[in-house]
Order: sequence, then structure tokens, then C-alpha cells
Amino acid sequence: MYNYLCRLLLQAGTRLIYYTTPLFSKYFESIKTEYSSFHHEAATDEKIAFELGFAGAIASKKTACMFSTEQLFEAMDPIMTSAYTGVKKGFLIVCIKDTPHDVSFIGPFSKLPVIYSDEPQELPYVIDFSYNISEKYEIPVLLQIITDEGFDKEVLNRGKALSFSNNNKAQFIKDAGRWAATPSFRYKLHQVLNEKIEKIREEFESYKGNKVKIKGKTGIIITEKTDLDFYDEDTSVLKISTIFPLPERLVHGFIKQMNEVFLIEGEYPAVELQIKERSKINSEVIKIPSRIQNKGEQLLGFEIIRDWFGPASSINIAHGIKRSAPDRKVVAITYENHFLHSGMASFINVLYNNSSFVLLITVNEMEEDIRRFMEGCGFKNIFTIKELEELKGYNDKDGLTVYFYRGMI
Repeated sequence: MYNYLCRLLLQAGTRLIYYTTPLFSKYFESIKTEYSSFHHEAATDEKIAFELGFAGAIASKKTACMFSTEQLFEAMDPIMTSAYTGVKKGFLIVCIKDTPHDVSFIGPFSKLPVIYSDEPQELPYVIDFSYNISEKYEIPVLLQIITDEGFDKEVLNRGKALSFSNNNKAQFIKDAGRWAATPSFRYKLHQVLNEKIEKIREEFESYKGNKVKIKGKTGIIITEKTDLDFYDEDTSVLKISTIFPLPERLVHGFIKQMNEVFLIEGEYPAVELQIKERSKINSEVIKIPSRIQNKGEQLLGFEIIRDWFGPASSINIAHGIKRSAPDRKVVAITYENHFLHSGMASFINVLYNNSSFVLLITVNEMEEDIRRFMEGCGFKNIFTIKELEELKGYNDKDGLTVYFYRGMI
């Protein structure tokens, strides 16, 4: 499925592709042996990947960024800005949904168009349509894709041959009022953005991915086809793929024909909040697994606090706990890629403030790189362990202590 997605992006004319998941490197490298007129790059974090893609898009290059739905949240700062400034060439923010969480709320929050796709055979049309919207209205488009590993493998290598024109030269036109907008210019850009959204809403009215089946007077509005499993075959269905801006005429026309409508969507009511007349609506938000683990969960005798503030945020939380309760023994756990994402600044902060706790970093390929960084900061209290039980001896150590561990926790 990932191979299929990578090929479709290239067949759509994408010239620059950025991501943070190393897995994509393998797919793009295999394609690059045949076609070399594109550039792909793995960035160390999502903010960097997005800003690289944004730079290409404002320099008139057709660009894409590839994230998971959770990775996208780490790039929210530049994403919000990109909605105002827009782009000069097509720019897709491709989010692969591999958890129960989705990105629907980002649409109304940032005013970026959001399109869902959960049918692999329709992806060529979806990607072409998304690029057309992006280029026509000079705005990034957020595309959430649900992968289907059972998708026919024979389809992966089908499709038109990749061909690129070398005439597409990078061109950046200086426009300080747009690319470096002060508040007065932002006000004008906001007005332009509102106009773009209304025009895109009209485009979405005829989008082929929005599907209507009228059977009875009870209807359901869904955003993913898996939601159909809970309803009878004689129920009328409106499947909405253009989450934001919502095609109002299509939705209101469907509701008008029904006596009762059930609306099912993910963790945020992005569709429901855009429906003005909701007297017939019975909404249902899909519950997702809690991020907070069971009370009393322990590891090696330590009570576990699961944090989801961001990559490597456990380092800052551990430092804060030690400042509040200096006598407590604290272990912070993070992963090597999270440490490179935002843990380095946190590590320097705890060094500067003489914090005292254990930092456990699970590693796979980057142990030596992280070790050299720490040694470059003048820090030497670093150990490699083979078993988690070895952590029990850290009570004998003073100050900040770092352990590398190869394995899963």
C-alpha cells in the first residue's frame, strides 16, 4: 500500500517529497533507480519536514509531505501559518491514519481543506483532485488516507509511466506582505483565505468521493466506510470525504429527504459543527482508547505516568517532578527519534539546571550519534544496558544518568 501511494504521488507530478518515517526511503529509492527527476528526503522531525515542503511549494515546485495522523500535530505551528500565506504550486499534506486518531479538527481550526480517502482504488483521482484544488486556490490541502494492506498487490505497479518536465524551474517571487506578513497584512490574507474556502466549498459539491445512496427515510452520514457495519442495508447513506469545508448543499439536501439522520464521525465533531440545521441529527462520536493507562500500572516498581504532550516531553516532566519533589526517584523514558526531534533542547536544559534523574533512551540505530551529542555537551554519565532490571542499581548514582537500551518496553 505504501509503495502504491509513493508511486501515485510521483505519477501526479510531485517533485519534492519530505517525511520523517525512514520506511518511505526504501520505497522512493526503489523508484529512483528508474526515475531520477524527483527529490525525497527524511527529516529529523515533522516541523522540519513541513517547512522544507512549504519552501518548495512557495518556490513553484509540486510538493508533498507524508506523516502519520499523530506526527502531523508536531508541525502545527507552520501549518497554521501556511493557511494564511498559501503556496504557489500544489502542496499536499498526506496523513496516513495508523491510529484511531484523525485530523478532522485541523480543517476548521486552520482553515485548510481536508479530504479523507479510505478506498485505495480511488486514490489516483483523490490525489489529482487534491493537487488541482491546491494549485487553483494556492493553498495546502490536507489528505488523510486509511491504508489497506489487503489491497490487490497487482495494482501497485500499474499506472501511467512517470514523466517529468525539466522546464519546471524553481521560482520564488519576493512578496513581503504575503510571505512575511505583519498583522495588517495578515488581516487582508485572512479575508482572502475566507474567500478561498467558500470557492473550495463549491468545488466540493461535485467531488466524486462524496457518495449518496437513498433507500429509506432513515439516513446516516459517515466519513469512513467502516461505519456502515453498524447499520441495516435499507438505510440511506451519505458518505462525506470532503470534511472541510463541508459541501452544504449536498449535506442539507440529504438531510431534507430524511425523517431522522444519524451522524457518525471520529473523535472531533468537525462535520456536525458545520451543519447549520441539526434538528434531525442524532450525532455519535466514535470513542477512542484512552491515552491514560490503568491506575497503578508499574514498571520495575516505578509508578508509570504516560505523557502525550509531545516527543521527548517526558524529559521536561521528569525535571519538573524532581523540582517539586526532590526526594523522589524518577525515570524518564523516550525513544531515539523522539530525542532527536525535541529532546536535545530538553536535555541541555536539565544539564544547565543540574537536574537529577534517570533518562532511559530506547535505541535502534542512533545510539552513537546521541552519545556523541551528549559527550559534546560535556556529559559523560552514559551507560548501555541489555536488561531493564539493570536500572534497579541506579539508586547508587548521583546526578543525571543516561541509559541506552536496545529493545521494546
